[in-house]
Amino acid sequence: MVQQLFTQGSLFDLQTVIDYGQSVINVAQELAKVLIDNRPLSTKTVQAQMNRYFLGSAASGAWQWKDAYEAVEVAQILYLRHLGIRILSQQPQVVVQQLEELTALCPTQTRRSEESVQLQQFSTPLPLAYLVAKAGFIKADDLILEPSAGTGLLAQMAKLHSASLMLNELAPDRTKILRRLFPGTPLFSVNAEQINDYLVGKTQPSVVLMNPPFCASPKINSRNPDATPRHINSALQRLADGGRLVTITANWFSPNNPTWRETFVKWQDFARVLMSVGVNGKVYSKHGTQIDTRITVIDKVPADSSEIPCITQYLCQFTRVQRL
Repeated sequence: MVQQLFTQGSLFDLQTVIDYGQSVINVAQELAKVLIDNRPLSTKTVQAQMNRYFLGSAASGAWQWKDAYEAVEVAQILYLRHLGIRILSQQPQVVVQQLEELTALCPTQTRRSEESVQLQQFSTPLPLAYLVAKAGFIKADDLILEPSAGTGLLAQMAKLHSASLMLNELAPDRTKILRRLFPGTPLFSVNAEQINDYLVGKTQPSVVLMNPPFCASPKINSRNPDATPRHINSALQRLADGGRLVTITANWFSPNNPTWRETFVKWQDFARVLMSVGVNGKVYSKHGTQIDTRITVIDKVPADSSEIPCITQYLCQFTRVQRL
């Protein structure tokens, strides 16, 4: 019946009457039921729910697989809201294992849109998000800034610690999802490479959790490895004195890499790099890649000297990274 209202030549486009953010969440609510029952989430199930709530199929152009993968990620967030507190009350090794088991139930993200490739939209896998939040030592009175919030996986981990949030996301569709997922939360949509400039006069966060694009910048088609330090530097400027920043980067962005050593040295004037830990790329396999990554922890307090502290590095299996 609804489809008949949008015949060829109609003044209205079907997509204009669909609330994208709410539709993704509606799909995610159905998918979360499967995950909560500890059942594998098949591609067929995802496809059926997308067809239902987007009033058409991917073949007809009603939705893209990128939208479906966003819904799968939101389903994981809804799972955390249902069972997360119980999960986080356990030992870190057990938490990581349970989150790995949860992500294993989800389909692999094998089809990417042009936007997701250009902006390097690889969301944070839940086990990695847990470790990043753990490294942040989040307290209930913290204000958390996530400069590249994506679908909200890192933000939800912070929320489980009862912290307040400030979110930023440049992609319009993801912003629509975040607005529905985190109502009442300050939400910005700016290039996070200049987030300190955009948020002048705003409250400064006490913790920054971030997973910025590794080498991509808006409106720049070529690879831009300077994107990573620009994101981190601007977030550090915005961070309150004494605060902590925890970031995921590509493994090559290391204080022991001669290319980036000077960048870390400059940060020593007002910040202290506590640790930089390599993470096996297998953690990203469900997100359609296996790039090795790195967790770096920086406190916004002056370093004791101009020398970079000795940083223990682990090129190890992901499940051992809980040594953080």
